Amino acid sequence: MYLKIPEQYKSGIEFILNTDDDAVDIIISALRDFPPTAENVIYKISERIVQTQKVDAPTAVKIVDTLVSLRQLNKDEKLSNEAIVILISESLEKDTEFVVTTELRERFRKRLSSLLQALESIAFSLDISDKASNLLIEHERIFSDSRIVTDIRPVFDSETERKVEAAILIHTLKIQYRDIEGIKEFYIALDSDDLDNLYEQITIAIDNRDALGSI
Repeated sequence: MYLKIPEQYKSGIEFILNTDDDAVDIIISALRDFPPTAENVIYKISERIVQTQKVDAPTAVKIVDTLVSLRQLNKDEKLSNEAIVILISESLEKDTEFVVTTELRERFRKRLSSLLQALESIAFSLDISDKASNLLIEHERIFSDSRIVTDIRPVFDSETERKVEAAILIHTLKIQYRDIEGIKEFYIALDSDDLDNLYEQITIAIDNRDALGSI
């Protein structure tokens, strides 16, 4: 069986191949110590890895995403971790983008084997996250991140345009979301009444979440 490594996972594979042992050990510890959760597992584990200040955020996400994709081979193709390690290492040697010596190949196999074994410790969270993701992707857009920036704008005297008579608070809400084309964002201007309305709606949603949290 031959597997062509998809472009989106090559950087994660390359990191495992060429990084130092300390970085690999940090990722293994983050996987083994990760508590069960139904939230976005990839990003939550990535955050833990980033907190060590050994790996930056984009790299951490790519590594975890790569490992999770390899786990899918276990589920879809019924491949053992050992078979996956051999398959990926052989694919590396056939890919001209990678330079793999015999020493690097053996080190890569040991590292990937340890990482996949550590990944098994969060199998439950990954399975729950998969089910939740399947429900989410039925929607056209999925929330990714948000931020509110508040600016103070002075109001000058209409005659002299020098004296500040008042100040206006202008709030800008940035919404980041994902769709089939990738990550996008848009901005919305808010006033104080809008903030109160958002707070009320979010509070109601949180209360509903907490009420159903035991289910």
